[in-house]
Amino acid sequence: MSSQIERLHQNFLSGTDDPVALLERIHASQPAVQSQTNAFVSVDFERARKTAESSWDRFRKGQARGILDGIPVGLKDLFETAGVPTTAGSKILRDYRPVSDGVVVARLRAAGANVDIGKLNLHEFAFGPTSTSSYFGPVKNPVDSRKMSGGSSGGSAVVVASGLFPAALGTDTGGSVRIPAALCGIAGLKPTYGRVSREGVIPLSWTLDHVGPLARTVEDLALVLNVIAEQPVVSVEWMRSTPLDPSAPLRLFWPQGPQWQALDADLNGRFEWAVEQLVRRGRVEIVRGDLPDTERVRAAQTVIIGAEAANYHWRWLQERPWDYQPDVRKRLVSRSSYLAVQYIEALRARTELVQTYRAWFSAQACDGIIMPSVPVYPPDLDTQTLTGYGGEAADIRNILVWFTSLFNLLGLPAATIPVAVNAEGFSANAQIVGDYWQEEKILRIAKIWQDLVQA
Repeated sequence: MSSQIERLHQNFLSGTDDPVALLERIHASQPAVQSQTNAFVSVDFERARKTAESSWDRFRKGQARGILDGIPVGLKDLFETAGVPTTAGSKILRDYRPVSDGVVVARLRAAGANVDIGKLNLHEFAFGPTSTSSYFGPVKNPVDSRKMSGGSSGGSAVVVASGLFPAALGTDTGGSVRIPAALCGIAGLKPTYGRVSREGVIPLSWTLDHVGPLARTVEDLALVLNVIAEQPVVSVEWMRSTPLDPSAPLRLFWPQGPQWQALDADLNGRFEWAVEQLVRRGRVEIVRGDLPDTERVRAAQTVIIGAEAANYHWRWLQERPWDYQPDVRKRLVSRSSYLAVQYIEALRARTELVQTYRAWFSAQACDGIIMPSVPVYPPDLDTQTLTGYGGEAADIRNILVWFTSLFNLLGLPAATIPVAVNAEGFSANAQIVGDYWQEEKILRIAKIWQDLVQA
């Protein structure tokens, strides 16, 4: 599957398509997508049309700003947009209109991207991996509206998976880009912590929050990342280079043990099949073993996200607690009981664990870690619990973040791509995790895998 963004850009350059015509097609299709999935919080096609017209004028004059000029990019409604409501999916911010664009929104706008079509629905204040709790109603899966889209960037995943937008932005604190990407069958990327600015993004946990793109292909993830990052990260040439150097096979680490297998047997089987394809056809060496200190990572992650979220919401929790969605309010209140000593100890643990994983990557000499992205196919919208890894009922929120949240605490870059599809049309996704600042390498691995399973 080639880059949708590149195809559109070439069509704009040749005049066989244009940003205004593209917007009109989106305008015609958006009501049906909204009816099925509830992906949008708001739309503004009048404003978006002016943006598209300006872009098309630049193309006609030979002054296009780059490959994203005229390309629609969806925005999760955590990203501040000047003069446009930014709600975080909550009644509390229903009328909040920022005075300026967030940094990444400004970068997209400067590149000519059309970020004005609408704002996308999410789990309220990004505090949940299901997108079922929003002031504006749940986000539903585009394959089956009875199923979860995943979260918290549910709307961002849906508009891409439905074919409405070529790309969208989400945020990821425990898996909130990768989980909905996996449940909706598309690609997503959580860059290294600090690679992309979070200024002008409503926070959940400033120590764990990441901003990342969602798209249908790895190539499009790279193209968006190059614009939203502090500086370009991925060279365009990597997308067309020889897939593998025969003299230097990829070395990938696949954690061993039942806790690293998908809970759904069919999903796990399809992931293992995809790994076999990579080994058989891709000059890849698989190393099995244990990841260090994972229980300590999970414990520190839980304390940090809870304490920081409770701190940000403290005043509203006192003044207007009933304006929150019930599950979000309950989680925020319960997290308010952490002691300062617990929070500080968790931060100290994070510092130590980052050093542990730097040393681990060096000692393993591996190019990346691979595992499923989520343990299950999309659950029903009303699912509260499933049988977890201990054989007992577990909160669906804990199950969905099982493979993803580790890498938020560590700040490692992680991508997800679809590698197989089941009989119901739901994807099995693979997660590829890299060493710090190695986005280009994990995207290269992801592209190799993407091309192999789609061949």
